[in-house]
Amino acid sequence: MRRAERLARAWRRSDTRAVLVVGGALVLALGLQAVSISAFVSIEALEEADDWLQKARRLLVSLDAAEASGDSLLDAAHDTLTGGERAMRLLVPGSAPLQRGSWPAPDAITAARRPDGPERGLGSIVLLRRDGFLVDSIVLSGGRTLELALPLKPFAREAYEIERLLALLVLFSSVAAFGVALFATRRAFSPLRAGTALLEGVDAQHLSARLPTRATGDPVDRHAETLNRVLGGIESSFERLRSFSSDVAHELRTPLNRIRTVAEVALADGRAEELGAALERIQGSVEELGRMVDALLLIAEVDDGRVPLKLEHIDVDAWLRQTVETWAPAFEERGVTLSLHCAAGTALADRTLLDRVLSNLLDNAARHGAAGGRVALDAAGDDEKLAIALDDAGPGIPERDRERVFERFVRLGRSQRGGSGGLGLALARAVARRLGGQLVAEESRLGGARFVWRLPRAAPARATVRAAREPEH
Repeated sequence: MRRAERLARAWRRSDTRAVLVVGGALVLALGLQAVSISAFVSIEALEEADDWLQKARRLLVSLDAAEASGDSLLDAAHDTLTGGERAMRLLVPGSAPLQRGSWPAPDAITAARRPDGPERGLGSIVLLRRDGFLVDSIVLSGGRTLELALPLKPFAREAYEIERLLALLVLFSSVAAFGVALFATRRAFSPLRAGTALLEGVDAQHLSARLPTRATGDPVDRHAETLNRVLGGIESSFERLRSFSSDVAHELRTPLNRIRTVAEVALADGRAEELGAALERIQGSVEELGRMVDALLLIAEVDDGRVPLKLEHIDVDAWLRQTVETWAPAFEERGVTLSLHCAAGTALADRTLLDRVLSNLLDNAARHGAAGGRVALDAAGDDEKLAIALDDAGPGIPERDRERVFERFVRLGRSQRGGSGGLGLALARAVARRLGGQLVAEESRLGGARFVWRLPRAAPARATVRAAREPEH
């Protein structure tokens, strides 16, 4: 990897940016403090220079009052001020100026603070220069003006020494600041590194691992809690998948063994009539397998939201009457009376899915209802919901098993061969939920089982993941 790529990758790292942000903030704070101290030192240095000029001003004003000569005034100013490069000049109207020392260039002059003027501010850090001069003018008697130029070099030297020490302090403090930022960032990211190390060992066989939490409620803790919930959901899904795979294998083994046994017996006998009967039994088993596989595929598609809803306005009463007419012969064969009482009105739903739920419930009642008994189908509703109830006079469902009966491949003790291999009620509940409703088992007034299907008048048109199964390759 080239150096530029390594640098770009390092810059994109979250920990690198965190170190730079934290360290940069600390260095910025140190720099601002150093600048503030430097400005304060400059203010103090200029005020000290101002004090020198004020001292000279008072002395010269007193000498002027005593009618001292110009030379005397210049000598007194020269002796009062400090610095070898100091300069002064006396401006006399109508005469040539008297001067001592080399007068500074205009760009090196800084005006002195007047006694009644404002205090020095932060701008003093710019005014204090090694080559600068602090200049003051004094108006004397006779229209004369005495100008004094005090060199700032002695004052700036002390300030620069302090600033140099401050610069060294900021430099070493910056190194320490980035060290602190690196330490703090590593500590802050340590839970993520621990989580990453833990997740590297997670696979289908080791899903029980969980990230440690500290009950602090900070983003790292919330991240760990969220990831733990995700791992828990994945673990539960894998457990269900293992259980489902085991159940599927067990349930498929029964019809397959039946097919093999029938085929072996028929082949061993060899008679044409025995072969024909065997083929009929094999065909029945294959149809049972087909129903089981179709039910499994539909349950999976419904659970994944891959079954789209084709909503239409349905006359529920007419739909129930038509369904009862279709199923009546199957009940009559067992001597069971199928009755209907409905006052449900209309609903916005998927007709195909409605048929699937009700057909599975009627098939269950036909197979498990008592021969010569009665099955009652009732439907009613209000402005928002419908309730469709199916009662039979069969052996019923114990209260402890009224939820288990909706699990896949659960037949309890009242099942008979046929149907979809213990998947009918599981499929009915999955489809009922897809339509926005719920399907529960209760105690029947006829003494058997009662299934109550509650659904909204308008099914939720949720977005589907896929409208159809992808073709197999």
